[in-house]
Amino acid sequence: MFGKTLFLVLMLAWHPAFAAEGPVPVINFELIADASTIFSGEGGKFKEFATAPVVDGDAIFFSATRDNGLTGIFKSRLGNIDMLVSSLDDIPGGVGKFISFEGAPMGVGDQLVFRGTGADQQQGIYYSAGGKISKIVDLNTLMPNSKFRFTSFKRPVFDGRTVVFVGRGDVKEAKETRQYQGAYQYDIQTGQLSVVADWTTKIPHQSLYFGAMDDVTVGHDRVLLTASDQLGKTGIYVKQSGALLALVDASTPIPDVPNATFQGLNDGTVDRSFATQNYAFKTVSKDNTLNGMYAWIDNKLYTLADNKAEMAGGSVNFSSFSKPNIFKDRVFFIGKNPQGHASIYVWKKGSRFPIVHPEIKLSGKTPKSFNLSLESATSDGLAFQVAFEDGSSAIYKAHLRDQVGRVVLSDSLHGNSQGQVQGGQFVEGGGWTLLNDNDRIVWKIPPMSSHGLLEVDIRHFDPRTQLTANKNIFLGLWGNLFNNHERMNLPETDNWELRVGKAHAQFKIEYHARGFGKAKEWVPFDGPFDPQHTYRFRVEWHDGKVTTWIDDKVLHFEGLQYEPVDKFNYLHIGTSTHFGGAGTRGPIYSNVRIVSFDH
Repeated sequence: MFGKTLFLVLMLAWHPAFAAEGPVPVINFELIADASTIFSGEGGKFKEFATAPVVDGDAIFFSATRDNGLTGIFKSRLGNIDMLVSSLDDIPGGVGKFISFEGAPMGVGDQLVFRGTGADQQQGIYYSAGGKISKIVDLNTLMPNSKFRFTSFKRPVFDGRTVVFVGRGDVKEAKETRQYQGAYQYDIQTGQLSVVADWTTKIPHQSLYFGAMDDVTVGHDRVLLTASDQLGKTGIYVKQSGALLALVDASTPIPDVPNATFQGLNDGTVDRSFATQNYAFKTVSKDNTLNGMYAWIDNKLYTLADNKAEMAGGSVNFSSFSKPNIFKDRVFFIGKNPQGHASIYVWKKGSRFPIVHPEIKLSGKTPKSFNLSLESATSDGLAFQVAFEDGSSAIYKAHLRDQVGRVVLSDSLHGNSQGQVQGGQFVEGGGWTLLNDNDRIVWKIPPMSSHGLLEVDIRHFDPRTQLTANKNIFLGLWGNLFNNHERMNLPETDNWELRVGKAHAQFKIEYHARGFGKAKEWVPFDGPFDPQHTYRFRVEWHDGKVTTWIDDKVLHFEGLQYEPVDKFNYLHIGTSTHFGGAGTRGPIYSNVRIVSFDH
């Protein structure tokens, strides 16, 4: 059953058997974008998602192509998708228009940094803000402190102030072509381009010089570089206040592995909260015996997983790793089994468990592979790209909730109810359905905090064929039971309404909080409803924001800042007293749950 809240009961870390400390997080998947018509825009539906997403707060950035071939970089925030840059835009300092955007685009607030390409092998790194695109570097730019021009770039990383990237210059010398490599930083305010390290830079405390550059990333005043020396030995280095220091290299012991030191260091990444000096990285060994995922957290080096660690289920060990992401003390990564099947894992405080794997269906589809950038994590979860077995692809966000909350109402509706039953009937297999207009169940909600969540499962749901009236509020939360929902300016009006009917293409959502209201017609599904599927309806309210979920489709309201929303006293399913009490006949309701998050 797709799009359900995932209660993870299996947590694995170091050994075949151990206990995880603290509550197990709850995971909810939100569909950010796919090829359905609900995400259509200029150029038609999305056809292909070219890169993994990058996350900045509640905004998700990704590049994609539309049906008509239009390629662009998009920003999704709270369900609204905007195209920031596209193949309709001219290349600053170049000829013609952009053709593609390679590598995950780096968005921070209203700023965007990206790698773009054009005709005749044009490529460069560009900055966009306020509707204006400007060039940072391109193939006409000299590599700092040299007479060579750049010939290629790896994708840039941006923290809102500083852009860092790896650049290369291929120079024909005598009988061969020599490749010069460097890691560079660009200050957005001053426009200054400078060297982090290049072929003229010595490895700290060694006589050897830097060789191949792998990755560079930045966290405000700290630049993290993963690179090799001239002999191919890898290391992770930090540049801060002008000084370059080694953090991990071939002399660093691997935790809990006697007589072993690190080799094949790769994918160094910094804490994207920028609140700590934590970082994460992976290793790749030539014989695949020392592949692993590691993190430096609060002045201690941890092994998160390696080839000796069992994957969830305990049948096989990890084979390889990629794409670490770290946010404060939580690390995400992709782990593969010996057959190459990938899962996304999360590690925190010694506990490791999968977030999503090929056995978890997303939007009813079977995942084939997953992809992350090194900047896909945020405070409440992780955005990722998924390719499905049917050849389609999509962008999702996994929301992780560490706080389980206090259940104030739980009613399975299996044969009876804790609420006041006013008509309808309980059905075989569990659940309640209405038979006539004005049938309903009403619950008095126990005291709870201003941060709450309601969940209801509904099956046999096809509202366009089940209601002949214009409107029915079939699910509602109320301050005063069935108060006048039109009186939006009265402070006693607190209610959340979920409506269906001939007047609505699919749903209308209304939310009123202490005299301030919002309403929206909502079409979350591309195509008809599936009466055989059980949909999970959920609403969560907290700190002036309200989210309404139906499986993995989410409608966001924000800006309800008048007062904390804590005046819900009643819940109903079936019909309200509005609109003549016309009922939606057919849906079966079950598993009603209200949770209070007492901070």
